[in-house]
Amino acid sequence: MLTRSLLLGAALGALTAAPAFAACTTTVGAVMSLTGSLGVLGQKIAQGSQLAVADLNAAGGANGCELKLALLDDQTSPTVGVDAAKKLVDIQHVPAIVGALSSGVSAAILTAVTAPGHVVQISPASTSPTFTQLAIDGKTGGYWFRTTPSDALQGVAMAKVARDAGYKKVAVLYLNNAYGQGLNKEFSDAFTGQGGAITQSVVYNPSQPSYRSEVGKALSLAPDALFLIGYPGDGTTIAREWIAAGGPQKFLLPDGLQSQDFVNDVGAQYMKDVHGTAPGSQTTPSLATFQQEYQAKFGALPTQAYIPNAYDATVLIGLAMEQSKSNKADAIRDSIRKVTDPSGEKVYAGAAELKKAAKLLAAGKTIQYVGATGPLQFDKNGDIFAPMVVWGVNDQGKVANKGMVTVDEIAKLRAKAS
Repeated sequence: MLTRSLLLGAALGALTAAPAFAACTTTVGAVMSLTGSLGVLGQKIAQGSQLAVADLNAAGGANGCELKLALLDDQTSPTVGVDAAKKLVDIQHVPAIVGALSSGVSAAILTAVTAPGHVVQISPASTSPTFTQLAIDGKTGGYWFRTTPSDALQGVAMAKVARDAGYKKVAVLYLNNAYGQGLNKEFSDAFTGQGGAITQSVVYNPSQPSYRSEVGKALSLAPDALFLIGYPGDGTTIAREWIAAGGPQKFLLPDGLQSQDFVNDVGAQYMKDVHGTAPGSQTTPSLATFQQEYQAKFGALPTQAYIPNAYDATVLIGLAMEQSKSNKADAIRDSIRKVTDPSGEKVYAGAAELKKAAKLLAAGKTIQYVGATGPLQFDKNGDIFAPMVVWGVNDQGKVANKGMVTVDEIAKLRAKAS
């Protein structure tokens, strides 16, 4: 098993002089795709958690203890992800895990490790509606949260984007996992509800050498465009075979393919008519601070989805420890909503603001952490609501944002459909 473990402490990117810690450390786990089909995205997303740990430590740690992040690679594999999570829980005794990214990996960890083991799990990127149902069915124990909205929202937003682009008939090729299945259903329901037609809905399995059969089936009824649900790697193969088979070079792409490497590998010359969606961030002081800090630390602006979501997920664990004065999982679980209380004093991203948060909590005050992704109001299922960025490929062949579908727009479309 190829596993990378990174222990990140106060020295990583600290923006102020390192504080003096008590003789204690608290380790938070993270399971993310550093390799495999999501590896090209996961390596950047992990940096969001790394930056959060640096900020929390620069602000004094959690309850005076230095925070460390134990980051393990799940290789975008549920089996490997479960093994990594077990290692974190059984050997390192972490009270909380940030991750995973793939919905399939997160679901495997949740049902096999974190829920039965009473460990908090916050995913920055797993969007399948499956998790909402698991919570409704009482199978998460309240230990599950995510800082990204469900595909119940992304499917509605993508349907609107497709209709706005003038597409009446769309073929769907979707990955055979929780992410692909969930987004396919949500999009198909929303698109047909908005007057569109699904010509074919074709499932595919990962890691095949070719997808010509699936592509041929998807092309059979002459769609206006292809909605390709998947990740870089297999997604690249499918897109190339679609183009080679004469499919229209009009693509609808979700968050899992919001990748410059994917565009480059397919060929930007074929990606001139792309309409993509991905979870967006509301404009807050936290977003600007996060972007500045990230650029200072890593040398570029965070243009890819889910990096700020990973930052927020990690910050919330640290603040929950501070609020509860405990590093126990149950206390963290019960305090996450308390540090995002809309009635509390607003605090934002960055070491200075997190230090302010710690002082307010020490004084018994209520706070509302407004994250880099916006206000994080978790419902009883651990879900949040957030806008959806609309992205595409510009004239220079670069992935770029070009609009937004707001929370209110999505809510109105969902209400109309119901």
